[in-house]
Amino acid sequence: MTQPARPVSHRHPPAFMRLLPHEIPAPRCRDAMQTRLIHRHDHFFKHLLDQPGTAGALIRERLPAAVAELISQDDPVLMPGSFVDKELREYRTDRLYGVGIRTGGAAFIYVLMEHKSSPDPRIDLQLLGYETRIWQDWDKREGRDSEGRIRKLPPIFPLVVYHGEAEWRIPLSFADGLDLGDEALRPHVLDFRYSLADLGRIDDDRLSREERLRVGLLILKHGTRDGDLHRTLVKLGRAAFALGPDDLIALVRYILSEPNSVETAILRDALKEIVPGQETRVMSIAAEEWKAEGILIGEARGKAEGKAEGKADILLRLLRRRFGAVPEAAIATIHNASDDQLNAWAENILDAATLDAVFTSHRSN
Repeated sequence: MTQPARPVSHRHPPAFMRLLPHEIPAPRCRDAMQTRLIHRHDHFFKHLLDQPGTAGALIRERLPAAVAELISQDDPVLMPGSFVDKELREYRTDRLYGVGIRTGGAAFIYVLMEHKSSPDPRIDLQLLGYETRIWQDWDKREGRDSEGRIRKLPPIFPLVVYHGEAEWRIPLSFADGLDLGDEALRPHVLDFRYSLADLGRIDDDRLSREERLRVGLLILKHGTRDGDLHRTLVKLGRAAFALGPDDLIALVRYILSEPNSVETAILRDALKEIVPGQETRVMSIAAEEWKAEGILIGEARGKAEGKAEGKADILLRLLRRRFGAVPEAAIATIHNASDDQLNAWAENILDAATLDAVFTSHRSN
């Protein structure tokens, strides 16, 4: 049954309503209706967590409260690399974040997105393998302090995000999957727990308090299976509109910005069922926000790249003044370095006796 139309509000000036319908990208074709809204879950999930504030919101909302309360309010730092085996990357996506602990020290948050339609009963064993790889990688780089003493391993808190149809019934404790025979053995065996976000068992309005993350998880929950694309869009749009008009606009913005096979004509037809008579207005607002968001992201990226380039130039001048000529390989390394690496090397200049020591010195936390 068609829902009655409600006024669509937004938090932006009326100028966002001035985008004319002909400025919305024209449909390419209207062939196959049987398709998926999201073709690559890994790409979508990584893109979702790369949005400002979403990774921090997911971590703080889905980890145990006792852990979340101790995590610093600073944004989590994305660590490079993936720990999922190549043959499983079609079904899994992972992200590793570094976070500070309010009482001192640091920790890792390992987020694993499970794309399978039903849970893997050996997920605990695989999580153990991923955690071991993370620790081994950390130990090679940070395992000893500046005096050569062994440092304690940082804690890892695993979080599994699952959007399959079947309910997750696998134990969240590693020891619960062991054939102990007698519970008296439990204190003497390896054990760890992981947190779970089973999207299919979470009410739409409780997916997240952060709009970007809420709408992104809504798409993963309702729009990632095969079926009639029009019906999928209607179902997803009604779920978003039930949360609020702004969530519907955010959903349309997501769909417009994502690489998928959704043509604007199909999207407009779905909106006619959700907000009759307001479909063009919704698409106009969403398209304008998408354009504005792209400009802001581009400007921020340009400023960050310019700042990093300036910092690299300063570091090179300091190195030449201290050590003389700098090899081309070292120059290339500096220009490709992250902001954190540039900061660390700049500090190392004060104590390093040689050029090589600038890049290899380990500083104690």
